[in-house]
Amino acid sequence: MMSALSESLVAAQRQAIAVLSKAYVAGLTDLEAFVNELDAIGATDKVEQVQLVASLDVLNTFGGQPPETAKPDTSADLATEAQLKFAAKLADEHRTVLPDYQLTKANASKVIEQLKAGTYNPDEWTVPF
Repeated sequence: MMSALSESLVAAQRQAIAVLSKAYVAGLTDLEAFVNELDAIGATDKVEQVQLVASLDVLNTFGGQPPETAKPDTSADLATEAQLKFAAKLADEHRTVLPDYQLTKANASKVIEQLKAGTYNPDEWTVPF
């Protein structure tokens, strides 16, 4: 389960990347400053930085706008009680465990679909920290 601080950090990073991307495409910041800002907010993966810059360069070249930042999950996006009960029932039937963090409605639906299809792998739903 992510802490409230971790969730806030991820949401703030997404917003910061969206703002930086718009500034870069608009020519308000150069490549070096853009990358330095990405590093400063913790978006330090160099491969992803190169891919982001390449994507933004394509948008800039062909007149596109950077994508809007994804809306962070809110309590309204959390799995319903009915989804959780049904997923728990299926997990019991398949003798497996559900993820140990709060699922969104979309993730709960995916878990349920995987359990029904027999393709559910709990390792795929493990948070890597």
